[in-house]
This record gives sequence, C-alpha cells and structure tokens, in this order.
Amino acid sequence: MLKKATCFATLLLMAACSSGSVTDQSTDNKSSDDSSKEQLSADRSGVEAYEQNDTTLSGEQNNNDFVNKLDDKALLSALRDGGHVVYIRHTKTLKDWGDQVSPALDLADCNTQRRLSTEGKADAKVIGEGIKSAGIPVGDVISSDYCRAYNTADLAFGTYTKNSKLNFLPCVECTPDDYKEYAERVSPLMSAKPEAGKNTFLVGHDDPFQGVTMPVMPTSGIYPAPMGVAYVVKPLGDGKFDLVAKITPNQWQLLAES
Repeated sequence: MLKKATCFATLLLMAACSSGSVTDQSTDNKSSDDSSKEQLSADRSGVEAYEQNDTTLSGEQNNNDFVNKLDDKALLSALRDGGHVVYIRHTKTLKDWGDQVSPALDLADCNTQRRLSTEGKADAKVIGEGIKSAGIPVGDVISSDYCRAYNTADLAFGTYTKNSKLNFLPCVECTPDDYKEYAERVSPLMSAKPEAGKNTFLVGHDDPFQGVTMPVMPTSGIYPAPMGVAYVVKPLGDGKFDLVAKITPNQWQLLAES
C-alpha cells in the first residue's frame, strides 16, 4: 500500500505530488469556492458535458465525497473471503455521447455505439490483472448489452454473461421515474448474494448505478466517475445492499500490495 506523500518545490512555485491508498480521498480540484455543484465546470467534472444537470452533478459530488468504510487490508481480506458485489463502470471510451438516445443505436452493432479507447482497453486489463494479483475470487461476471461494457468485462475477466437490466433507458436527462426504474431493475443484481467464497462483478454504466444508489445515498445517489471506477457493495438480499468501498482502475494493484 502506498502512503500519501506530499512534496513542495519552492515558496513561489509549489507542486504537490501524491499517490494514495485505496482508502485515501482525493482533495485535488477542491477549494472553498468550489464546494457547491454549480461551480463544477465541464472541463473539471467527471460528468459528460451533454448530461450535466443538478442531479448528475449532485451525484458526482456524492462520488467525490464517498469515504471507504474499510481500510485497505480489511477491504482486501473481505474481498478475498467473497460475498460481495462489485459494480464496475465501463472503462474509457473514444467519444462521449448519448448513444442510448440515438435513432441509429443497434446493440448488435458496435459501430453505432461508444467504443473503448486504447486507454480504456488498457484500463480494463489493469483492472483484471489487479484483481487477479490481489487473489480476489471472481464468480459471475455480468455485463450490459452495450459493447463498451462487455468489452470491458472480456478484457478484465475473459468471460461474461449479458443482462439487459444493466442497460440504459432511452434518456440523457433522466427523470425521477427513470431513476426509480433503474433502481427497480438493478437492485436485484446488487442485492443478490454470490456463490459462497466468490464475488459477483457487474459491468455497466453511470445512470443505472446512480439510480440504484439513490435509496441508499439520498437524494441524488452516486454518479460513478471516472470511467472504470468500481464500487464494492455488501448484498443484503431483497433489493438491499450496503456501499462499502470505491476503487479506481489503478488502485486494484495497490490493494494487492497492501
């Protein structure tokens, strides 16, 4: 586990450099003037510009503010014991656009969808290698029907099954009813207990995760950013689950070294 280190260059020109553990919460890009969601600008926000609104920006703030409930060693031990569900947002894509509302969208044709970038493909492999290096047992791997999701799953785990309940609804600025439908569709997957000694991995998208977390992170849920971020949950059955930890792609290897 890498501990946070901060270095200062000169009194007039200070450059901070740090590498944190999984449980470290980044405070970069924060100031007293940036405490409200209205001041999160497009170039600094993990929310794609075309879908920035009060709900998504509030959900992004919840994502930024989330604090892991376990330290690295306890989290690694818990994951090695199995019994968790890990929701991974697909890794980076070539272009950000709302293909879920495109009239040309064809889930059988990847050319009509956002595709993984070279960096996104590398991140997916890093996720899989980190999980393997950490000795975390993998059970079911379930992906949405979108190419960027199941390609992420395939590169990370080499296996997956598809489940349309992880798909987008046809909305960019989703309504409260849309988010409620997301929660109804995804919560059974988030709350289902895995096979003994294993963990279930779900590979999906931002909006479905925000919708399913609204009941446990009122009122806006969590907008998962950056692409490739994972949330570990403890399934409780009957549509209920507890949020445990947030892990970015490069932090899986740090977890393995803790």
